[in-house]
Amino acid sequence: MSEAFLEVRELTGGYGATDILHAVNLALRSDEIVSIIGPNGAGKSTLLKAIAGLVTIRLGSVFFEGTEVTGMRPDRLVRRGLCYVPQEANVFPRLSVRENLEMGAFMLPGDPAAQIERMGELFPPLREKWKQAAGTLSGGQRQMVAIARALMVEPRVLLLDEPSAGLSPRYTEEIFERVVAIHETGVGILMVEQRARRALEMSHRGYILAMGRNRHEDTGPALLADPNVAEMFLGG
Repeated sequence: MSEAFLEVRELTGGYGATDILHAVNLALRSDEIVSIIGPNGAGKSTLLKAIAGLVTIRLGSVFFEGTEVTGMRPDRLVRRGLCYVPQEANVFPRLSVRENLEMGAFMLPGDPAAQIERMGELFPPLREKWKQAAGTLSGGQRQMVAIARALMVEPRVLLLDEPSAGLSPRYTEEIFERVVAIHETGVGILMVEQRARRALEMSHRGYILAMGRNRHEDTGPALLADPNVAEMFLGG
């Protein structure tokens, strides 16, 4: 197994003067899918935002590829290969699907047509929607657009915040299948997910947060097999 590619060390921070995270530790290796689960209000999404440079970090550090990037601006993190896909407001609704992807390619030199075609291969439901406004798509298709736009810059790590939120069972499973396919192209995945059991099934490792602190860390299968974890965090 490779060394830690993305690492969070003793991170404390939140919004304004209010700390949501308290000395949180986390590591992602380049060959992993890692899920963060826990109850509502545990700080899961805040942790992703802190890594992505969107939340104030008071104490602790974030390292990416061995370089400290604590508090670095989001655009600089994207240039380094670290991309964040938020849960909400994650597409430009009035722009077409193709225009959304072109917006994601703003850092790429030259014509992004080949990369857009690659996104069509990875997300087949989008191929017939290039000219359609993203805001008129189904929830699952909008999520595909959001992830595809992040992939346009060929990131090394993708941060996904609740990718299945509000989706139908059909699109939920399709999104999870696409996450696995993206990982198989060599992209590390760090994912916050409300469907905890399904997330752990597809994850190499998992972290459980509660009240902004680390509670459990283990492989996905080990967390699924732990009766205490199942009772407290997986619904029995």
